[in-house]
Amino acid sequence: MKDVKRRMEVFSFYDKTGIERHLEKMAADGWMLEKMSALFWQYRRIEPKKIRFSISYYASISDFEPEPTEEQQEFNDFCEHSGWKLAASSVQMQVFYNENEDPVPIETDPELELENLHRYAKKTALKTYPLLLLISLLMGVTFIGSIIRDPIRYLASAINLFTGVWFVVAFVYSLSELLGYYLWRRRAKAMAEQGEFLETKGHGWLNWAILVFMLVSLLLYILSIGSTGMQIYMIAFTGNLFAVIFIVQSVKDMMKRKKVAAGTNKTITAVLSFAVSLALMGCVNVLIISGIRNDVFKDNFAELPFTIGDLTGIDDSGYLKSKSDDDSILLGQFHSSQHPMNNGAGLRLGYTITEVKMPFLYDFCFDKLYEQRIMRHDYTFGDRYEVIEAAPWEANNAYQLKGNISAEWTYLVCYDRYILQITSEWELTAEQMGMIGDILSEKMK
Repeated sequence: MKDVKRRMEVFSFYDKTGIERHLEKMAADGWMLEKMSALFWQYRRIEPKKIRFSISYYASISDFEPEPTEEQQEFNDFCEHSGWKLAASSVQMQVFYNENEDPVPIETDPELELENLHRYAKKTALKTYPLLLLISLLMGVTFIGSIIRDPIRYLASAINLFTGVWFVVAFVYSLSELLGYYLWRRRAKAMAEQGEFLETKGHGWLNWAILVFMLVSLLLYILSIGSTGMQIYMIAFTGNLFAVIFIVQSVKDMMKRKKVAAGTNKTITAVLSFAVSLALMGCVNVLIISGIRNDVFKDNFAELPFTIGDLTGIDDSGYLKSKSDDDSILLGQFHSSQHPMNNGAGLRLGYTITEVKMPFLYDFCFDKLYEQRIMRHDYTFGDRYEVIEAAPWEANNAYQLKGNISAEWTYLVCYDRYILQITSEWELTAEQMGMIGDILSEKMK
């Protein structure tokens, strides 16, 4: 049976009452808090008992100050004379416990207690949350606007989808925390004038939901880019980030325990952060270079699925070829174009293959792709898609763009999970259509 457990705890930054009640419940279950960090708290096994907890705040304490400071120690000694013992601390927040059934409260002045909490908040959450709110608002609005303008492009991009969703979630999180705090503070000030402290009520359930959502979305993002070889890079980058945080935090805490001056600690921590980040990123880059040399980052379309040479039999070795692809848990898109060097004489070919991974998005994607080409030109020019025979393509449905202004042959072809858009400078034959169908079936099994 383990005598120590670590738990990830997520509370609103001002939820003094919620934290105290949580710790009282943990003690009743036989677990006493003994260490605190940003997310993980450590508990030791004790005999289950009823214990009272109280939280005090010291806004003047720096994260780099040796612990405990002289001021802290004096206050701790004062509390201990009243039966309150220090359980753990996290920079400006001190957690005390008392085993007496009805102990004298540490804080007896509600207005002073409220002011201490506010000074603590101004040095922590109220410095970072407004900035997070502004950045996430701007980026979230940009993301939503991009989804509206070009939904398939952004839904098919794992990085755009991932970062866009994270910014929207960050906006919801920071807004709920700030609104919750200021609404509570307004009512708490009125209560404090009457000599009572208003209990806090945070958004623990919402914070947990957001944390779980962000972790799951990160996992899905890493999984979705696996076929492109970027999975290795993202795992290494994420590991690098956590390693930097762990190493720097460990060294900083060690210097605090050894009573290193705050200024010295801060300087060493800053230099160490830079040096460790540089060293670990160098390791990541070595890993990427090694992956490139060993073809780890090749995807299924390292070469074009089909080319002008494949379809016509001509020598297209002097042609310029370009490709790009995006992939997410919702959609995937592969873009290809081929044309003569320096845009000289010769044939041209371009196509986009859209993979619809979620069946409920298929009709939506078809409608958007159908409209995409039509909306490029005014309807008065007469551009329109007409249904053509799908059998030569070995497809479910096929359409050809007809109109008065296009000198190209453009097709929209629907398969079970894929939608092909292709534009050529020559009219494809039934044999070439069948060749494309065979190649796509083989390439995308």
